[in-house]
Order: sequence, then structure tokens, then C-alpha cells
Amino acid sequence: MATRVELQKVQVVGANPTKFDDPIRLHIVLEVFENPPKEAIDVTFTWSPVWDFPVDQELDEMEVGPLTTLGRHEFTIESDPPNVVDIPDPTGPTALIVSLRYKGREFLHIGYNITVTCDGDLPDVFTSAEQLTRHLGKCYPKVRDISWDEPTPEPPPPSASDSKSTPDSAGPPSKRARREGGAPS
Repeated sequence: MATRVELQKVQVVGANPTKFDDPIRLHIVLEVFENPPKEAIDVTFTWSPVWDFPVDQELDEMEVGPLTTLGRHEFTIESDPPNVVDIPDPTGPTALIVSLRYKGREFLHIGYNITVTCDGDLPDVFTSAEQLTRHLGKCYPKVRDISWDEPTPEPPPPSASDSKSTPDSAGPPSKRARREGGAPS
């Protein structure tokens, strides 16, 4: 089934740019237009320096809802800031990822480009965020179709004909991806 929850709006709450160690606040507006989800939505905030993958920080995790009625749902979510001591270069290219999941399945992925600037000389090692300013730049939302309250269908077992080439085939058997909800793509 296609998505039944749609992102209408997301915006930064408060000053932007702001001090690096201020909480991150977002106001989100979702529209539920068919069969409201029965359970709460899980939201996670992840700070992800682009070049330093091992230092991703999960900033916060929370539940929203359940969104039990059709129509518009507005909420403001807040996350702790990242720990600057754990980031080798906090002024490097960075993304903030906000993930909304229902029963473990991500249906909305919101990415922000982050610009962090330093007032004064860059220290060799950052021990505090005192000199740093954070700006949440352009927002990149991505909506994904998921199975909502229906059980996820099990893939069919491979048949003997799927693993063998026919005399007419020019190479190995082709693989077809299956979109959730049924039809091969």
C-alpha cells in the first residue's frame, strides 16, 4: 500500500544560525489521509559528518503519536546537540538526518545540510563548542512507501526454474526487484 502519511511542512524552530550547543528544534506537519496508523511513530536524530562516518552520533530518539485521526497533525520535536568533543572536525561537511519510522520501517527521511563556522582561529582539537555556530541549511525530505498495518509479505521461495539458464539466454538469469506491495519493477 502506498504511504498514508504525507509530509506537509518541516521548519527549524528558533534562531538559525544558532550556537552549536543549542538544542535542535523542528516543527513538522504531517497529513494522515487514509486509515490512521495504529501505533506511535519513532523519530531519531543523527548527526553525520560526511567524511568521518565512524563518528555519527545518534542525538535523540522519541515517539510521536499515535496519529489516531485523519487530517493534519503538527508537532515540535527537540533533540540534544551533538557532542563536539567526539567530532574530529566539527566545521567539516555535515548532515543532520531525522528519520521517522513506523513499526521499524522508515517512511520519511529528512536530511539537512549543516554548516558549522568557528569564530576566531581553528583549534587543533575542539574541547568546547563555545566558538562554534551551527546553521541548518537546505532540507531534503524523502518519502518512502511502506506496509503500514498489514503484515509484510514473505518473498516466494526460489523455484528450480529461477536458478537455471535456458538455452535461449545469453547470460546468467536476470534478477527482478520487487517493490513492497507486489509488482516486480
